[in-house]
Amino acid sequence: MIMSGFVAEGLNTLVSLAIGGLAGYTVAYVTGLKAVRKGMQLILRASLNDMYARFQVIAPTAEEKQVFEEMYSVYEKLAENGVMTAKHDEVLHMAEEVRK
Repeated sequence: MIMSGFVAEGLNTLVSLAIGGLAGYTVAYVTGLKAVRKGMQLILRASLNDMYARFQVIAPTAEEKQVFEEMYSVYEKLAENGVMTAKHDEVLHMAEEVRK
């Protein structure tokens, strides 16, 4: 009897530790993903702003507009806040330059 109580108590402790560890790992993982998403959002926003500023001086090529559009699409999925929408719309309506 004493031995089975000891084993049951030990198993209970192990299960509690495993559940606590899993919960802690899950929180850290989710928090880390949020940080990665925020970092990617900031990098994309900076790149889109740089491209927009350059397009104000030199008209974009069709390929550059396509790259801008692809980056904006990813940014929008991460941000969903409309910060870049006006600039995105303006770039889409810019005349394209043909470079050789």
